[in-house]
Amino acid sequence: MAPAREVGGDFYMLDEDHLALTIADVSGKGVPASLFMVISKTILKNVALSEGIGADLGKLMERTNNQLCENNEEMMFVTIFFGVLDLKTGEFSYMNAGHNVPFIGRTSDGHTEWSSLENKKKNYMVGAVEDAVYDERRLTLAPGDMLFVYTDGVTEAMDTDGNMYTEARLKETLEREGRPEVKSEALLAAVRADITAHVNGAEPSDDVTMLGIRFLGP
Repeated sequence: MAPAREVGGDFYMLDEDHLALTIADVSGKGVPASLFMVISKTILKNVALSEGIGADLGKLMERTNNQLCENNEEMMFVTIFFGVLDLKTGEFSYMNAGHNVPFIGRTSDGHTEWSSLENKKKNYMVGAVEDAVYDERRLTLAPGDMLFVYTDGVTEAMDTDGNMYTEARLKETLEREGRPEVKSEALLAAVRADITAHVNGAEPSDDVTMLGIRFLGP
């Protein structure tokens, strides 16, 4: 995670029982975004802990959304990708609330094929619409499969001429660098290096946050 200014409005969370992961992007920049980030993170964590493992993630996000909508006079919002991975079975439950669609790398026969994670229904951003309805989706990861989640500071990173990094270039980098033998840390470093090469010294326009998970099996 690399904030665009002294403080940022992106965050991610991990837990160790089932693996719970969250990546999010708060509207705005600087101190207001950072404060709303803290509030969003606290509410989401408390709701998740109270609901417990196995809870419907859509219902969990509905509770989070309604709490954030209360007294939100500044009309701030947050996009959130939230998922829970069963470390024994590889089952991954997830919910995307207006966030960038993650990439999934399916590994077989010594090769990893990268594609966008299916997300047919576009859920509302959190904190924007009271009583919004959110849906949960599920898939199963096989040993060696990988998830790459990120905020829009990655694909919208701009060079000195205003050209964005783009989702297409991100996918090319994942396909080139995200091989079966490459660890998550190394893949994130490679993507970060390619973004740095693209911006070529331009001042950051947004926070750059990425999270990589490779499922190794039970």
